[in-house]
Amino acid sequence: MEEVQHYILTVCSILIAAVTVYSVFWLLSDISSKSPRTRAMRTSFVIIVVCAGVWSMHLLGILSLQGYGLAEGNLLFPLLVYGLTLVIVLFLFYRLRILQAERDQLKELAYKDALTGLLNKNGMDHFWDHCKENEQLAVLFLDLNRFKAINDSLGHHVGDLLLQAVGGKLSQFSSKGKRHIFRVGGDEFVIVAKHCSQKEAEQLALRILEKTTTQYQLEQHNLFVSASIGITMSHGKVERSRLLKEADTAMYSAKQLGTGRYTVYKPPTSGSYARWFDNFKAR
Repeated sequence: MEEVQHYILTVCSILIAAVTVYSVFWLLSDISSKSPRTRAMRTSFVIIVVCAGVWSMHLLGILSLQGYGLAEGNLLFPLLVYGLTLVIVLFLFYRLRILQAERDQLKELAYKDALTGLLNKNGMDHFWDHCKENEQLAVLFLDLNRFKAINDSLGHHVGDLLLQAVGGKLSQFSSKGKRHIFRVGGDEFVIVAKHCSQKEAEQLALRILEKTTTQYQLEQHNLFVSASIGITMSHGKVERSRLLKEADTAMYSAKQLGTGRYTVYKPPTSGSYARWFDNFKAR
């Protein structure tokens, strides 16, 4: 019975050490970016947490050591054990944080486009995999006009500069948990907006076109570049392939209308597509 009690007290002591160290890490995380008052408060809490953790471990240790006939006044050995336990747990948490940081960095590299800093196709696949089945979505498919001609005539270096500039403008429309911007290849970008009505999607398309259809100063080249956007809405079950295909189809219809325009996908009726919306003209 004494062995079981000693085992339980030891496990509780280790758990207290783990909670103490985790609390210290949490309180000290990003502390350098906080205000002086917040840093002072967190430092005070760290001291309180460490003292409370060591004292709690000491109380458990007293109960455990009493069964072995050790006097309560002999504190040196128990305190050394508590301190060593805290150091070991602290080291383990430190290693775990390093591994987590490396994992997050690899995940970021895998999901982000190196040229524009936007999410890439892997990031889009990850988004679809974690998307709710019946979530209301607006999908906007954006393509730059005359990008191939710019690449062929001025070189891929200028094309890359243009993509970086466009990516920077598109990133302004990103909103965590609401709007996600993906570069899916070449000069093609996909914007997915959650809880977005068709009217809101059209307003978003207008703002994006106003931002991206403009003059770009790329080294010694001053280029006017426009974009075309196709829009589709999810209705009921979210099907990634259908939404992307519909948005892509709408985008090509927008290109046929001219530069700097958008169209909204409508399902085919009587062997033809319903009317297309054309609410923006390049300035």
